[in-house]
Amino acid sequence: MFRFREKISRRFFAAFFIVAVIPISIMGIGLYRAAEQTLIDSAYMHIRTVAQDDANRLDTWYAERLDDIKVLSGLSAIRDMCSAGGTPGSKGASAVKTASIDDSLALTRGKSPAYQSIHIISPSGEIIASTEANSEMIVTNRYLEDLKNLKNADHPILSPLHQHSNRAWYIHLMVPIYSEDGAMSAAIMAILDVLGTLDPLLADRTGLGNTGEAYLVNGEGKIVTQSRYLSREETAKHRFETLGIVSALDRKEGVSIYRNYMGREVVGSYVWLARYHSALLVEMERDEILAPIKGIRTAVLTTAALVSLICILASFLLSRQISRPISEMAKASRKMADGSLDQRISYSRQDEIGTLSQSFNSMAEDLSALIDSLKQKEISLQKAYDELMQTQGQLVQSEKMAAIGELVAGVVHEMRNPLSSVKLNFQIIGRSMDRAGPLHEHYSIGLEQIAQLEKMLSSLLDYSKPISIEKTSFRIETVMAESMQLLQSCAQGCSIEVKTDGALPHVMGDPEQIRQVLVNVIKNAIESAGPHGNVEIRIKAAGKDGAEGILIEVSDNGPGISRQDMKRVFQPFFTTKEKGTGLGLSIVKKIMEAHGFGISISSEEGAGTVVSLRL
Repeated sequence: MFRFREKISRRFFAAFFIVAVIPISIMGIGLYRAAEQTLIDSAYMHIRTVAQDDANRLDTWYAERLDDIKVLSGLSAIRDMCSAGGTPGSKGASAVKTASIDDSLALTRGKSPAYQSIHIISPSGEIIASTEANSEMIVTNRYLEDLKNLKNADHPILSPLHQHSNRAWYIHLMVPIYSEDGAMSAAIMAILDVLGTLDPLLADRTGLGNTGEAYLVNGEGKIVTQSRYLSREETAKHRFETLGIVSALDRKEGVSIYRNYMGREVVGSYVWLARYHSALLVEMERDEILAPIKGIRTAVLTTAALVSLICILASFLLSRQISRPISEMAKASRKMADGSLDQRISYSRQDEIGTLSQSFNSMAEDLSALIDSLKQKEISLQKAYDELMQTQGQLVQSEKMAAIGELVAGVVHEMRNPLSSVKLNFQIIGRSMDRAGPLHEHYSIGLEQIAQLEKMLSSLLDYSKPISIEKTSFRIETVMAESMQLLQSCAQGCSIEVKTDGALPHVMGDPEQIRQVLVNVIKNAIESAGPHGNVEIRIKAAGKDGAEGILIEVSDNGPGISRQDMKRVFQPFFTTKEKGTGLGLSIVKKIMEAHGFGISISSEEGAGTVVSLRL
C-alpha cells in the first residue's frame, strides 16, 4: 500500500517537474546567458574605449613635452651658443646670455613635474648647459645611445622606458638644435620621471570600477607604472607573461578575457605603443562586470527550488486523495475474497475513482449472480482508463507545446520591433560616418551583433513552430546534391567527399525538411573540421536491398565531443560555438522524429565525430 502511494506521488512529481520546473529553468538559464553575453560585449567596447582614451592622453602629454623642448631649441640665445661651439662661458657667450639660458631651462623644467632635469648636449656628448649642478652624472650608455639615435634620425626621439641607478623609471626626450647651415649643432635632452609623468595620466580609473586599472609594460615584460595591487619594488623585479602582455609585446591589439598578473580573470584591452616602446593594458575583473546579473541567477535558482517544493507537496496531496479510496477498496477486496460480500466503498466525488467505487459497490451487491459480467466490465474499465491516460498525456503535451510556441512567438514579435528600430538607426548613423574613422569599427560590431540577434530570434521562432510534413517519394541523391550546392560558400577550404554505396531506394518523406537536416548536419561537420579538415559523407542502403531504408553517415576529423557534452547535444540552446544559437541539432532531431526516422551521434574527443541518419 505504501509503495503504491509512493509510485503515484513520484509520477505526479515527475509530471509537475516536466511541465513547470524544466521550462522555468531553461528560460531562466537562457536569460542569464543572454544577459551575461550582453554585459561582456558591452565591457569589450568600454574597455577598448578606455584604452584608446588613455593612449590619446599619453599622446597629448607627449605633444606638450615636445612643444616645451622645441620652444627651447628655437631660442636664439641657445641657438647662438650652440653655433658658437662652446659652453656658456666660452667666447661669444656673454654672462647675460648664460643667465638667460639657465633661466630658460629652469623655467621649462618648472612647467611640469614630469621633468627630472633638462640638458643641452654637444654632438660629441659634452654637457653644454644643464638644470643640474652635477650634470656629469647623467652620462650613461643610455644617454649616449639616445644621442647616437638622434644623429641618425634628425628628428626628436623618445627613448624606451628604463631604470637609472636609483631604480626609478625614466624616459629621455631628445630634440635636435640646428645651425643656420642645417647641421645639428647640439641637442636638448629632457629626462622625464615616470612617477611624475605617466603615473598621474594612468592613475585616473574612472569607468574601471573597484578592480580595474591601466598600466604600461616595457619591452622586457616589466610593469613600469604604478600597479593597483603590487608595489614598485615587486613590479620592478618580475617579468610578467599574461595573455594580454604577451600579445601586446607581439605587436598585437585586441580585447579578450584572460587572467591578469594577479591570477584573476579579467576583461582586458591591450595595444602596443610604438612611440613609447611599451604596451598599454587596461583591465577590469570579470566578476565585477557580471555583478549586476548575479540577482538573475539567484532568482532562477530560488524560483526553481520553490516550484520544486510546490510540486512535491502537490504530488503528495494528490496521491493521498487518489490512493486512500483505492486502499480502502483493496481492503474490501481482500475481505470479499475471504467471503465477506457485504463490503461497501463510501466515496462521493464525481470523478473516475467515484465511478470505480460505484462499480465496485454494484459488483459487491451482484457478485454472486454477475461474476462473469463483472470481469468484462473490469476489462472495459481498464481499457477506458488506459485510453483516457493516453489521451490526457497527449492533450497535456499538445497544450504545453502550444503554450510554449505562443509564448515564444509573442516574445520574438515584441523583441523584433525594437531590434528593427535599433538596426535602422544604426544604418542611418552609418551613412554619415567616416568609414576610416575610429567609430566605424564600433558601428560594424554593433551591426554584426544585431544580425546575430535576428538570426537567433528566427531560429527560436522556427523551433517553436509545429512541424508540418508533406510526404512524397524522392531520391536522396538529388536532395544531397542540392544540399552540397547550398554549402559551397561554407566550405572554406575544407575537403568534402560524398560516397554512395550501390543502388539506393526512394525515400518517403518531406524533401525540403530532409534538405534542412542535411544542411545543418554537414555544416556542423565543416565547422568542426576547420578550414583544412576533412568531411566524409557515406550513403548506403540499410538492411538487405534497402529493406530497412537508407543510412547516411557524416563524419569529420575535428576535435570531437566530450562525454559531458554528448549528453546535451540535442538539448535546445546548448552550443559550443561563439555565435551559435544552440537550436540546430534540436531542430534536426525534431524533424527526424516527426518523420519517424532515427538520428544518433558517436564521437571521441580528439578523433572526430560521426552523425548517423537513418531514413
